[in-house]
Amino acid sequence: MVKLVCYNIEYCEGMEGLWYQYFMFWRMFFPPRGLDQKVVDALKELKPDILSLVEVDTGSFRAKKDEVVFFEHKLGMNNFVEKIKYPFQGWLKLFHYIPILNKQANAIISKYKISKVKYHLFHEGTKRVIIEATINCPKKVTLLLAHLALGGETRAKQIHELVGIVNSIKNPVMLMGDFNTFHGTSEIQKLLKETHLKDKAALDKHSTRLTQPTWHPTRRLDYVLVSPQIKIQQYAVLNYPFSDHMPLFVEFEVK
Repeated sequence: MVKLVCYNIEYCEGMEGLWYQYFMFWRMFFPPRGLDQKVVDALKELKPDILSLVEVDTGSFRAKKDEVVFFEHKLGMNNFVEKIKYPFQGWLKLFHYIPILNKQANAIISKYKISKVKYHLFHEGTKRVIIEATINCPKKVTLLLAHLALGGETRAKQIHELVGIVNSIKNPVMLMGDFNTFHGTSEIQKLLKETHLKDKAALDKHSTRLTQPTWHPTRRLDYVLVSPQIKIQQYAVLNYPFSDHMPLFVEFEVK
């Protein structure tokens, strides 16, 4: 069995989603010390084979190090791919020259060798980059990691583009990330209907399927969707207090 965790770690700023915490703007520059190690310690109990991170700092003065490399080393993994979320084109290329913003990324860390890495770009939105990476575990699986827009109209257009990306991939697919579905799971019905992907959240019998905010979950924003060839043995939302999102844990095998 392969163990995967998908987690929006909110740049390790340590907020659980209480409204007044977002006024603690200094955490954007000076996050709580040692929080990344606390995340590592919690993950070590699960022993994940794959860790997909949304909102990870790859080396700004806020983190003072590449957090992706930190997690890879501490968890004893061997491979990773990381990518700044903003494209280097149009007005968004300005983000690559702004401190902190120029190090805000998503990443996939794996004990399995990563190959055939691609970066897709949404045509609209700010966080436009989708990471595509293939692993052998031992059969080939293509991982897609995305962080969708906050605006509903833009998000709908991005979901339409995801349909085309998923349908262009021949391998079994795992599409995951923070989809920001503030209007509920109805937003992904087009994605499920027009691709072969399945939502296996119903397998979780013990914890809430809601993932945000951590202190009192009222929304399901985070997803792991899979091809039929991927058999999910366990699906769970983990009660971690390290971010305003709770992580998803999936244990699977490929038929």
